[in-house]
Amino acid sequence: MKVFERFFRFYINSSIHVAIAICALLILTALKYNFHLNYYYLGFHFFGAIVGYNFVKYTKVARLYHPQLTRSMKVIRLFTLLALLAALGLFFFLDPIIVLFLAPFALLTLLYVAPVFPKTTNLRNLAGVKIFIIALVWAGISVLVPAMYTLLDFTDALWLEFIQRFLLVVVIMLPFEIRDLPYDPRELKTIPQQFGVRKTKIIGSLLLLFFVVLDIVKNTSESFEITSSIAIALVSGAFLWGASTTQPRYYCAFWVESIPVMWLTLYTLFDLIKN
Repeated sequence: MKVFERFFRFYINSSIHVAIAICALLILTALKYNFHLNYYYLGFHFFGAIVGYNFVKYTKVARLYHPQLTRSMKVIRLFTLLALLAALGLFFFLDPIIVLFLAPFALLTLLYVAPVFPKTTNLRNLAGVKIFIIALVWAGISVLVPAMYTLLDFTDALWLEFIQRFLLVVVIMLPFEIRDLPYDPRELKTIPQQFGVRKTKIIGSLLLLFFVVLDIVKNTSESFEITSSIAIALVSGAFLWGASTTQPRYYCAFWVESIPVMWLTLYTLFDLIKN
């Protein structure tokens, strides 16, 4: 049991879980729009997500406590280095056109963790924009970039898909902001800080309603697509309303971050039932 617990902690703390979530959204886009998924691109984002998230989470800790780094932190640091090497290796296999389309979102990611303005360390600490930057990057790399490199027509349905993806990621981030409410500096001006926990949940519920409406509006939507979108909206809403400042340890880090994987699973399941 202890071995499993250690592995699970490493799985969460090393950002493997969130990397799988990002890849699930990429695979979902490929299934919805019936295009060949570039596996180099998929692998690059898997390892890139691990590097990016670990850099954000652990750089300050490593800098402050470098001589006293715990064994688990040293393992995560080594794992992150290996992920960086893997991401760099896969980068050179990417088509130049993919790199070109990916550049704006890569720049946003860099600015998210690197200093931008004199009085602000990075975009992550810029008041009120944190979750919207994350949502924009996730939606961009999982919808827009794949559409660009496969030369899909940018139909209204595709743009609606992008907006849907953006909305869902914003909602997924809200339980994290509720969890961190007692610890976040007031200067961050997160949604729970500005509106309170209950109003944050109402805002998230309205976004989920809009998410479902957009799916109904899309002309290309099959009935099973709408069903899967309604199902994942209900699941996301349940997790949102269950969020609190004293939630269980892995409520967000595992269950909430599993929502993209759940969506992919539901979509595939409903597609199989339909056929």
